[in-house]
Amino acid sequence: MSKDLILAPGYAPGRLHVSWLQSAGWRISLLPRLLLIALFVLCTSLPAVAAEKVYRVGVTAFRDNAVTVREWGPTMDFLSAQIPGARFEVVPLNLPGFEAALSRRELDFVLTNPQHYIVMETRYGVSRIATLVKQENGRTVNQFGGVIFTRSDRHEINRLQDLRDLRIAAVDRTSFAGFLLQYDIFERAGIDLDEDCHVQFLGFPQDLVVKAVLEGRADAGFVRTGVLEAMASEGHMTLSQVRILNSVGNTEFPFMISTELFPEWPLATAPHVSIEITNRVAAALLLMPPDSPAARAARYYRWSTPLEYQRVQTVMRRHAIYPYDQREPIAVADVLREYAFHLLGGVVVFTLSLGVLYVRTDRLNMALQSSRQKLSEMAHTDALTGLPNRNLLDDRLALALAHARRSHERIAVCLIDLDRFKPINDTWGHEVGDEVLREVASRLEAVLREGDTVARWGGDEFVLLLDGLNTDRQLEEIMQRVLDSIAADLTACPGGHVSASIGVSLYPVDAHDATLLLKHADAAMYQAKREGGNRFVAYSGALA
Repeated sequence: MSKDLILAPGYAPGRLHVSWLQSAGWRISLLPRLLLIALFVLCTSLPAVAAEKVYRVGVTAFRDNAVTVREWGPTMDFLSAQIPGARFEVVPLNLPGFEAALSRRELDFVLTNPQHYIVMETRYGVSRIATLVKQENGRTVNQFGGVIFTRSDRHEINRLQDLRDLRIAAVDRTSFAGFLLQYDIFERAGIDLDEDCHVQFLGFPQDLVVKAVLEGRADAGFVRTGVLEAMASEGHMTLSQVRILNSVGNTEFPFMISTELFPEWPLATAPHVSIEITNRVAAALLLMPPDSPAARAARYYRWSTPLEYQRVQTVMRRHAIYPYDQREPIAVADVLREYAFHLLGGVVVFTLSLGVLYVRTDRLNMALQSSRQKLSEMAHTDALTGLPNRNLLDDRLALALAHARRSHERIAVCLIDLDRFKPINDTWGHEVGDEVLREVASRLEAVLREGDTVARWGGDEFVLLLDGLNTDRQLEEIMQRVLDSIAADLTACPGGHVSASIGVSLYPVDAHDATLLLKHADAAMYQAKREGGNRFVAYSGALA
């Protein structure tokens, strides 16, 4: 008998027990005891591990895989921190890799270019929930395009026609901004890339295209906007080494570009992901602070509600790209003759199931519409006052500027800061202060014209967006109504009084873009403060 085990008398071999509590019971050797302890620790830790759900986010690696992981890892960490019990991982993939991963249900979310998104939407039922927004050189953009470039010392290449019979480097035929947009430009210029040029597809990352041109292995290259600037900032090249062909003069867009602009990359969810997780991911991204560390790591600024991709579909239709490629017509009589039995059986099954499915589908649609409406309100509305927030103000200001450029009208951006608001917070408390802000917001909405916008900028600051201003007198009348309305006795705080200091900046007199208009309005507002408040000051060059 072994000296390490004590066998209880009367037990059969199949029911061997260890007498742990007998006086000689601790004779078990050290190694089995360590194994039992390790097994206990492992078993007790399993529930905690199992409780964490991993969500894989496929990201198109238009540059190096390691760069993609480094850039998008912080965004995944942000989502993991915002959604307890969930862990998000970035999965860098090339375009064909998405197809295989989605078919095996190995991806829960995808972030890719618009053309590829439309293909995956058709094939795999993914659905967009947010769109990237970037900021470069002080400008906020949610669009991108393609670039056609050559080396700066290739003086004989100045036009697209000069590239006939020359070598052109691109990443992949399925790349939207790395090939299709440029292909569209060449076709409209009467050049067939497949017949008139020698296109070399080098694959991802797009850095390979830039290197091929700089090293003389290609005469020109196609990449998406921002790649050249990113490589230059990383020290891999200088922008003076390249020259842009078919350059589009767009002062509002911060990158070199050769094509039209199209909506930025969408983040989409796979159909097997629950509505709850989808909504929580969308809400977390839409509420991510602008220019957060996670956003800076991936070279974006924030997220917006999903944009429409109709212009992308137009380009794809023009070139008959899946799912808009031509199909041979199928005669209805042939289908009925070949599949009559199957169709009849399908109609019967469908009819029997329709009653049950209708109720569930109706409830699901109502829940989804309610969730989308709440997400939209969260993304565009200030929670305290119900006014538009900065996100919605940015959109309306961009639309107003575009309309003003076409109609040659003036618009005014007015930045309002409340005078004597801090004493109300200090004396009556923050709850009363919040009521005062809501009352001021209501008064501003009441005195403005239909079509004007009032938004909460933050704290006790508001922004007015006024369009269709024909005369200075009209502006003065509106400003006086605003000042009188704010200075009236407060219902929310009897005995308390506030007034307003307003800075006004005019388009096109003072600036031509949103950033400068807001900056100049801010400078004018501080001048109104210095002059004693309860007044408005129009911006002038002396305040710069």
